[in-house]
Amino acid sequence: MTDEQNRNFPVHDQNWEATSVSERLREAVSAAGGNKAVAVRSGVPLSTLNTYIAGRDMKASAAVRLASACDVSVAWLLGQDGEDSGSPPASDRDSTDLVRVNYFDVAASAGFGRSNSDTTKPEKVAISRGFLSELGLSPRHTIILQVSGDSMEPTMRTGDRIVVSTVPTSSLDGLAVLVIHGQLLVKRLATTGTGIRIISDNDRYPSETADFSRFQWGEPDGGDAITIIGRVAYRLQALS
Repeated sequence: MTDEQNRNFPVHDQNWEATSVSERLREAVSAAGGNKAVAVRSGVPLSTLNTYIAGRDMKASAAVRLASACDVSVAWLLGQDGEDSGSPPASDRDSTDLVRVNYFDVAASAGFGRSNSDTTKPEKVAISRGFLSELGLSPRHTIILQVSGDSMEPTMRTGDRIVVSTVPTSSLDGLAVLVIHGQLLVKRLATTGTGIRIISDNDRYPSETADFSRFQWGEPDGGDAITIIGRVAYRLQALS
C-alpha cells in the first residue's frame, strides 16, 4: 500500500483485544485538556473527533494529528505498542511545557466579511510553550481563531485554525487579521508607495489599497480605521 493510500485508510479498532482505540483516544483527549482543546491543536473538527471517541473508524492521518495533539505515540493510541491496558506513556516533554492561550470561537472571514461580536468571550486552550517559542510568540500575546470562506484559498480554507500574534509591529507585510467596518477578516497585506494593499490570495476576489493613515493596532473604534488584530504566525489545517 502506498503512503498516499495509507494516509486515509481507516483504522479499525475492533481488532484490539483489550483497550479499544476509541477508549485510548478518550483517555488521551481527557488528559490533554478536553475535546475542544485537542480539536483546536490537531486541526481535526470537533464533530469528527467526537465521532472517533464514540467508536467511528479513524483515518490514519487523523490518528497522527490527534496523537501529536495529545502528546502520546501513534503506536500507543492505535494499540500497536504491545500494551493491552494502562495509561498513556509519559510525555517526552514536561507538563509545565503546556501553556494556555485565548481561543475565540469566532471565524475570521476569508471572504467579503463576517460580523464580529464584541461580547465574544475567549476560552483557554493548552498549547506547547516550546511550539510558541519556535514561532517567536509569547502566550500572553497569542490568540487562536477559525477561518471561514474561500478568498484566501489555497493558503487557507474554511475550518482551518490560525495562530495569531497580537504584538504590534512596524512591518505590516504578510498575513493579518483585520477589522474593517465591523467585519473580522483575514487577508494578506503588502505595502506600496501609495498605501497598503489588502489582498485575497484567491484571484476571484478583488484587492484594494488603503492609505497608511487608516491602519491602527489594538481595539476597533467603530470608525473608518482599519484595525489590525494581529499577524498570522501559523495555520492548523483542517482535515475535513
